[in-house]
Amino acid sequence: MSLFFKKRGEAGPEGRKRISPPKAVAFSFLLAILFGSLLLELPFATSRKYKDESGRNSLPYIDALFTATSATCVTGLAVKDTGKDFSLFGQLVILLLIQAGGLGIMTMSTFFLLLFGRRITLRDSVTVRASLGERGVKSAAAFVRYALVLTLVVELAGALVLFWRFHWGRDSLGLATAAYHAIFHAVSAFCNAGFSLYTNSLRGKEWLAVMTVVVLIVLGGLGFIVLYNILNLRLWRKDRFARGRLTLQSRIVLWATGLLLATGLIAFFVLEWNTSGMAGEPIPMRLMHSLFCSVTPRTAGFNSISYREMSAPGLLLTVFLMFVGASPGSTGGGIKTCTFVVLAGTAYAIIRGQRNVVLFRKTVPARVVQEATAVVLIALLFVFASAMALTISERAPESWPASQGGFALRTTFEVMSGFGTVGLSTGITPFLSVVGKVIITVTMFVGRTGPLALALVVAGREVLPPVEYPEEAVMVG
Repeated sequence: MSLFFKKRGEAGPEGRKRISPPKAVAFSFLLAILFGSLLLELPFATSRKYKDESGRNSLPYIDALFTATSATCVTGLAVKDTGKDFSLFGQLVILLLIQAGGLGIMTMSTFFLLLFGRRITLRDSVTVRASLGERGVKSAAAFVRYALVLTLVVELAGALVLFWRFHWGRDSLGLATAAYHAIFHAVSAFCNAGFSLYTNSLRGKEWLAVMTVVVLIVLGGLGFIVLYNILNLRLWRKDRFARGRLTLQSRIVLWATGLLLATGLIAFFVLEWNTSGMAGEPIPMRLMHSLFCSVTPRTAGFNSISYREMSAPGLLLTVFLMFVGASPGSTGGGIKTCTFVVLAGTAYAIIRGQRNVVLFRKTVPARVVQEATAVVLIALLFVFASAMALTISERAPESWPASQGGFALRTTFEVMSGFGTVGLSTGITPFLSVVGKVIITVTMFVGRTGPLALALVVAGREVLPPVEYPEEAVMVG
């Protein structure tokens, strides 16, 4: 039996009809979410405050479902305090959901199939590599192994640095507690989840711990394809063919990541200079906070200052960064950096009167331009509809914490944070109504699985022969 399913109506060797890979993507995440929510409903998954007189778990199921969705979709939005409201068992469930969601349920499934010696079919290879952002089938098994090993190595290295600071630094945690906190935050950072065991996230933490999280977030957001490309360069070799080269995708990702981080750092440093989040801090600390504010909207969700106190321009800039998100094949969300750059290149080509979109002296295929346009348009429509629904459902803004952003801005911020699987919030998440929690839950699920499923649909669709119709001009602008 193949791990993934064929097109509708196509029967497998057992004679059963099989569903398409995009549906397999959605179902794998959905099953993990439902299973995780049931585990979080167990009596020993929460702290004593959520136990009734008979010892049963009184945590509302919508909160368990919201938390499981946020963890599996590596978002980080939380209606409950992870460190205080969940027991060690509940926190471990959240951690496992983060790891599974960050790597991708299908990637994990394929790894276990390889572990037990089962043959991977051609369709399985296409689906797994497409889920990681790589369109090829020659080495899917090796690529999955590489992704898992790289993840574990990076997370372990980050955990060691965090353990050093948590145990011997300002926090002075015990050995076992420091080790657990270090592992939890390293996994959450590399998977761009944003879950923290601390009520105030990383506010007040030492600069080395904060910068370690920054490095983990950036590495997780670059994507396995780009990291694989970089690690396989042999720059010391004289022969340029033996050295290897950066692919177009790697060039776009690195260029876009560097530009967005630098632009965000400067913008936040200027915009938030006098806000209560940075006011009175020395310049080196303001630079660190500005860098963190530039990094974390790339779908990470941690915060070193309070977004409740951020200015309206700062919130709008954060919304933009959350919409762009991380890079293809990464643990992050958003429309992805490559999509944004391809659209920017398309606009530039139109302005210059060029027929083709050219990036780094390479022509981008017209099909890729169409895919990018479709992803952005669908994402914008969905975010707008979700923000409208949340604005309608939440009729008591006076019960929410004060913020410099207005009611519509805060709801849009919340929706974009969910869709981009970021996890940042101005503090309104715990105050959402049941309907509001359902809206954000759906938004997180769609934000994590929607772009991936759409990419699989387009990648697996046959290109139909062109049908030429008479042209007629339409006014735009």
